[in-house]
Amino acid sequence: MKSLLLFIFFVPFLALSQVGINTTTPQATLDVNGSLRVTSIPSSNAAKVIGADADGTVSQVNIGDNLQLSSGTLRSNGSTKYFVATKSTPTIFSGHPFHNVDLQLTTTNKDIVVFRLSGSSNNYEFTGISGGTDGKHIILLNVSSNNFKITNESLLSLPQNRIITMAGGFEQTSGEGLVELVYDGTINRWIVLNFRN
Repeated sequence: MKSLLLFIFFVPFLALSQVGINTTTPQATLDVNGSLRVTSIPSSNAAKVIGADADGTVSQVNIGDNLQLSSGTLRSNGSTKYFVATKSTPTIFSGHPFHNVDLQLTTTNKDIVVFRLSGSSNNYEFTGISGGTDGKHIILLNVSSNNFKITNESLLSLPQNRIITMAGGFEQTSGEGLVELVYDGTINRWIVLNFRN
């Protein structure tokens, strides 16, 4: 009878898979409602970092290519990687416009910075680029001998895909050249940072 009572008493505690501190409804194996302190952490170099999401769930955070964690400090390693993709821009006539150009910035090419624009047999222009997100930085590199034009606030592209040029009109290369842009999520426009022939 004594063994049966001990069994009945301890089984509910063994069945619990979640523990809550300052909460009666834990949402994880250990759910702490309050601050957390860890002592006796080894002093060797850290290999991982952790962070909490909006729900408070703590998990490992990946370290980007240009960051390194050394002696408990996260630093830039000074390197910048420019991932490159090619975008075909076949043209039919001189001044051929491309509206709402899809560079697949949020999917296939989300890590791409430099886009080599090739395949044009005539001068051409971009009136807008789709898929802009706040802070997205891209470089469009015209590798043909034909002129490449960027049009300011063209009504031929959707408002959120439009481009604001430095001159307020249009910018155009003389053959090979590049344009560097960043997306401003506040005004929902691409901003030209640099234009080089």
